[in-house]
Amino acid sequence: MSPARLKGRRVLLTRPEGSAAAWRSALEAAGARVDELPLIAVRHEADQAILREVLDGIGEYEWIVFTSANGVRGFFERFLERYTDIRSVGGVRFACVGPATEAALRAYHLDSDLTPREADGVSLARTLMTEHDVEHQKVLVVSGNLASDELPRLLSEQGHAIVDKILVYSTGERDVSALEAAASFRREGADLLVFASPSAVESFLHQAASLRLEPGARQPIAVAVGSTTAEAMRRAGIPVGAIAAKPTAEGIRDAADEALASARA
Repeated sequence: MSPARLKGRRVLLTRPEGSAAAWRSALEAAGARVDELPLIAVRHEADQAILREVLDGIGEYEWIVFTSANGVRGFFERFLERYTDIRSVGGVRFACVGPATEAALRAYHLDSDLTPREADGVSLARTLMTEHDVEHQKVLVVSGNLASDELPRLLSEQGHAIVDKILVYSTGERDVSALEAAASFRREGADLLVFASPSAVESFLHQAASLRLEPGARQPIAVAVGSTTAEAMRRAGIPVGAIAAKPTAEGIRDAADEALASARA
């Protein structure tokens, strides 16, 4: 698949501010014009009592399981406020939900010991239970406020692990009505609109009035990152032009190209 179709095309990314750099670079390298419309805001925060208890007992965990890149960053921001040496994490093993989360962990010079083929929480839980015996082992699940409870539930009920869960960030809707990117979208539209999460889809719907296209603006083809986001788009009545199988820069680029190819067919 050649990304040549992206040359000169306008692509709008809806990820939180500061988190779309790799995607943007890959799309721009293929010749696309990329703008960002951060429909979601991420705030790194945690319950201080739970955080203190977790960090006090960090050496007791056999596994730390990360469900997102934001979870990695939120956890280690707090960890490094408490400990000055990353080695203080001890001999714990790490599991990451997918390649983007794995890359965030590597930024702290730590490698993932387990990453499932399918980037979702259920696959992570099942792979961990299949490849490792977690019975009676302490497992820390690090996530955000919108994360499903399915992963810790499976580890606890089926894997018989001792599971602690800590929320280190919250995701909420961001008002984009006053942003230049929103004004530009209203005037010109876009060729492609990339949704990375169901919460971004919901935010787009809630702000539909301030994002309504003006006469003559291009109606974008919508691209979903993952099947869960695609399902949220379908429920919202947004046609899915293509689905990126993996949330990597190359996966987004190829899905964008696929959407353009399908539209021409």
